Amino acid sequence: MKVGIVGAGAMGSVYGALMADAGHEVWMFDKWQAHVDAMRTKGLRVEGASGDRTVPIHATADAAEAGPCGLVIVATKGHDTDAAVGAARAMIGPETAVLSLQNGLGNVEKIQSLLGGHEGGVLAGIAGGFGASMIGPGHAHHNGMSAINIAEAAGGLTDRLERVRDVWTSSGFNCETFADIWPVVWSKLNANIAVSATCTLFGLRTGEVRENPHAWELSKTCVLETSAVAAAKGIALLYDDPVQWVSDFIGKMPKARPSMYQDVLAGRRSEIDTIHGGVVAEGERLGVPTPTCAFMVTAVRALQEKARQQGDAYQAS
Repeated sequence: MKVGIVGAGAMGSVYGALMADAGHEVWMFDKWQAHVDAMRTKGLRVEGASGDRTVPIHATADAAEAGPCGLVIVATKGHDTDAAVGAARAMIGPETAVLSLQNGLGNVEKIQSLLGGHEGGVLAGIAGGFGASMIGPGHAHHNGMSAINIAEAAGGLTDRLERVRDVWTSSGFNCETFADIWPVVWSKLNANIAVSATCTLFGLRTGEVRENPHAWELSKTCVLETSAVAAAKGIALLYDDPVQWVSDFIGKMPKARPSMYQDVLAGRRSEIDTIHGGVVAEGERLGVPTPTCAFMVTAVRALQEKARQQGDAYQAS
């Protein structure tokens, strides 16, 4: 299948490299010109959990060069969704399936609003137990991989969903389809809620959050607030004890640095507004208090503002 990756960062690079290696026609679309140039001239190298490979791949900063694709995967940060999908419209034809594979809340709804009644369909996805980082232009490291979970945003099981699943499985990914993705989304959200802001604020790796009783108390409270919002939405999480589930999740990747931490360290805007901020917004809509999540939003924004004012990246100890 012809596949477009909108947002050729670390995760997008892993998706694209494995799909190209499996024989799909992959177009990487990104505004990072140095990365685009490196992929065009030297190919895309991905090393780590999925092996070490350098694959020839199409790369562009002009969506019109790629043209309509059978599948477009949106892998940008949540705050870039509007601009990225707008810039990538030439890759989205009438029958293109558009899959949001992004952190946080509200991304699928943004894409649906931008595309209107898109006949090709908007899909929602979650990458579970999956991590990646950029080493440099044209070079990504794959830290781990468990499963890609996908569903129709509107619900139900369709032939289109199975076709998209086949693209993933043919490329070496464990991909599962769901009639209702939202229990999966909110269940995985608790993992981000537990570690993203806490690691960022205190310069910790994921395992160190559990070892620090004060940091762990903040994380647990955020997880319980998030779970309360999910319950108010009528969403049943995939586990009975969210705190224990998060603790077990951290135990599997104790040395990880969440992407939010990496972003703030590098002086980039983080996804705090779609992760913790998304929970706060839903809580306000439903009348569920989320004071600790709200504090985390303000605190991470303060770090970002410090970096902006100083013109330098935040330095964690």
